[in-house]
Amino acid sequence: MAKNFSKYIPAFIPIVFEIFRQYKRNASHDGNIRKVDKTAEKIATVEHMLVRLEKKIQLNRETYEKIATRILIWLAINSALLIAIAIKLFFY
Repeated sequence: MAKNFSKYIPAFIPIVFEIFRQYKRNASHDGNIRKVDKTAEKIATVEHMLVRLEKKIQLNRETYEKIATRILIWLAINSALLIAIAIKLFFY
């Protein structure tokens, strides 16, 4: 069996080299495509960053609205207390 296989080895050597050459060519071709066409990847990155920015803006807007509401309530309570103190001081 080993004798029969050894006579086919010279025929397999060029096939192996050709397979390696094709694999190397395909890998370099795929690499060149990735190097040249990065626009889709860049657009996807920009879109992702815009979505994240919009979410942060919405979160900040909600936070600011909550803070503004708390400040208005605090100012209303302080104004009511100031009026009560003024009434107490001037009318009693």
